[in-house]
Amino acid sequence: MSEELCYSTVVFTTSKNSLATVKKNEEILYAQVKKAELAPEKSFPAPDDSRTIGQETSSPAQAPEKPEHRHQPQKWAIVFLSLTCALLLAGIIAVFVYYNLSQSAAGQLKKDISALMDNNSALMENNIALMGANSALMENNSALLENNQQLQVLKSNLTAQNEFLESENKKLQKNQTLLDEILQFRNFPVEKYCPNGTTCSRCPTGWTFNNSKCYFLYLDQTWKTWQDSRIECFKMGADLLTIQDKEEQMFIVNLAPAYFDKWHGYWIGLTRQANNWVWVNGSSMTTGFWADEGSQNYVLINTDQITLNSWQTKDNDMFNRWICENKALLF
Repeated sequence: MSEELCYSTVVFTTSKNSLATVKKNEEILYAQVKKAELAPEKSFPAPDDSRTIGQETSSPAQAPEKPEHRHQPQKWAIVFLSLTCALLLAGIIAVFVYYNLSQSAAGQLKKDISALMDNNSALMENNIALMGANSALMENNSALLENNQQLQVLKSNLTAQNEFLESENKKLQKNQTLLDEILQFRNFPVEKYCPNGTTCSRCPTGWTFNNSKCYFLYLDQTWKTWQDSRIECFKMGADLLTIQDKEEQMFIVNLAPAYFDKWHGYWIGLTRQANNWVWVNGSSMTTGFWADEGSQNYVLINTDQITLNSWQTKDNDMFNRWICENKALLF
């Protein structure tokens, strides 16, 4: 600050009579003088002998220490001590709070550790129980595997027995079928179906088997009319050929060889009756394979050319070869 405070001390003296009172009630008066600007240092004159005895005037050089300057270190000491106490108090509070928090965290940590130890103990117990259950399951699994192996062996044995029984059953069915076929005949021609005496065939000797039928092609030089040809088939326990479908037609075309000329062929069991074509078994013709459907009433199959449509009509008085058919033995 640009202002400076100056202090001066003034001492007043009284008479001897009141000296004691003055001493008792002696007071020191301080006067404060404020100056707007710093005054230049003044030299004080030598003391005047004419001054009153006992009156003293202090020079600035002998002026006492200013009170504010004297108390300023104490003020800073008090401030420092206050700050130190405040910092110590804050530190104590911080330590107390930290201690409480640490104790709380330690307590919680102890609780957590205790809970984890309990959980670990429970898990250990569960693990022991699971290991026991696993051992039991492994024993059960071993027993099941052993039982499964035994069942596999039993299954193999049963499968072999079943195959053997099925084979025996097929043989029995075959024998039963053969017996049923034999029983169709009043006198079964054993020499025709069983030429070697032990093994029988589906068709008699000299006949051709195809799709449950037996076919006999007459290939000798003595040809006959349609009527006589049918009688020859009767003698063998059969009848003239009946054709049911295209597959059978082509089988016969490939089976019967062509002979003599293109007009001759093989009599089959088809005749005209009241303008309708009827098979010898009484069924009506549904599918015809005509090469020449003329006005005659009897039909032969001409194999001069291997073709599907090979039927021709002829009169009964024409001599030709013939084809007989019969049911095959099914076994």
